[in-house]
Amino acid sequence: MTRLFVIFCLSVNLYSQTNFPNTTVRSMDNKTINLHSLTAEVSFVSFWATWCLPCIKEIDKLNEFIHEYSDISVILINEDRPGDKAKVKGFIRSKKYPIDDNYHVVFDTNSKLSRQFNAQPIPLTLIVKNNKVIYRKRGFYLGDEVELKKQLDKALND
Repeated sequence: MTRLFVIFCLSVNLYSQTNFPNTTVRSMDNKTINLHSLTAEVSFVSFWATWCLPCIKEIDKLNEFIHEYSDISVILINEDRPGDKAKVKGFIRSKKYPIDDNYHVVFDTNSKLSRQFNAQPIPLTLIVKNNKVIYRKRGFYLGDEVELKKQLDKALND
């Protein structure tokens, strides 16, 4: 059993995406956009859904400190069902996510990105520098935001 677990872990790492792809996604206003047009030198990317409590906790904590990082792009890739876009938009409005030129919510409607990054279970958090994944974390517990800040600082200063 242990042997199968080790093989599984190695295969997940082997087949996990390391380059941030320039694929298309849907924006909140239903426009098709390229992911690279949303990235900055350093980007915080999270695969999330409205029904995922750890995802919401992570985003809430992120929103407490992200204003300290004016040069970072935030890309929240929603994993709700394609028919739930109106629900997602209402959720984002109710939570007052700071949508602007550096803070984006996009839809992975065909789950292509989710498959590329082996993003299940969510949240899957990535820190991307120059379109290369330099940090990957699955799940979120209160206190993890300290490590996320540390990794963002490291990415900006390296």
